Amino acid sequence: MQMLQQSFHRWLDKRIPAADNFALNHKTIFIFPAKFGWLYLALCTLLFLLGTNYQNNLMLLLCYFLLAVFLVSLMASYSNFAKLTVSIGKIHQVYVNDDVQIPLWLNAKQNSSTFSAAMHGRISAQFMGLSSGIDVDCDQLTNPVALPLPCKKRGWHALPRLTLSSLYPLGLFRCWTHLAFHSRVLVYPLPLVNNLSPQHRQAAGHDAQHAHKHSHDPSLQHDFSHLKAYQTGESLRHVAWKQVAKGRGMVSKQFTGQQQQVTWLELDTTVELELAISRLCFQVLELSRFNHVFGFVLGSYVLDPDSGESHRLNCLQALASYPNIAMVAN
Repeated sequence: MQMLQQSFHRWLDKRIPAADNFALNHKTIFIFPAKFGWLYLALCTLLFLLGTNYQNNLMLLLCYFLLAVFLVSLMASYSNFAKLTVSIGKIHQVYVNDDVQIPLWLNAKQNSSTFSAAMHGRISAQFMGLSSGIDVDCDQLTNPVALPLPCKKRGWHALPRLTLSSLYPLGLFRCWTHLAFHSRVLVYPLPLVNNLSPQHRQAAGHDAQHAHKHSHDPSLQHDFSHLKAYQTGESLRHVAWKQVAKGRGMVSKQFTGQQQQVTWLELDTTVELELAISRLCFQVLELSRFNHVFGFVLGSYVLDPDSGESHRLNCLQALASYPNIAMVAN
């Protein structure tokens, strides 16, 4: 069974390769009678046998009429589903045990006037061994459609193939497609509440190498020196708001003098790895919440003392990717 599944996925990769958006067509659409469709055919067969056995022309006429409806439904199911274009939006990072929302944009092709019933169906996927799905009614559609996927493990994860299916218009045929997107999902560790260990809060010069490296870092000093252009990720507490009010743009204050106390966060190797990472994740969030300056050491990976949103994201990405920190997105 596993070999068949692997062969099927390899065939899918060739037939429907990963992309950022799809315009559904005969290469990406599969269509087959649904369960109700097979029962419908069984009824037609029964009517045909009864009509021929009893030489009842009305019964035969009804059988032929139902078969004609069956064939018309086949064309309607395919043509309506083929009007659809599907694209994916930006996926936001989440923490372990949260659901990541996959934003999907469903639209009609440019040469199609409407696809009002194309997705009276379901979008589903299997992610981390768990199934998830959402029903979609394009008569009441508000883009994007958010497909929730449960996240049980930290790190970078490839987005699974998403299955879009529809039973429109009569439920006789099921149209579906399996779409693969280039996007990846980043899952941060689960923050575990704990106290910041005393040995982690020391002066910036607790380590000679780091102290020498950052002794001239203006962001670690508190006597005003000059103004410079604000850079994204810097702490908002350093912004010169009076200058902003005067219409001079975003500028930040630079300081000289005595260094501030700096927190150094390091991975606790005395406890289980996932527990240590969860504790470190909470510490990163707490220090960032109060705009504290802190350095970050995770094995051989070192982040210089800093503060702000960019620094927080770099730390969380390193924790999510550990020990494959080379995969951290810049």
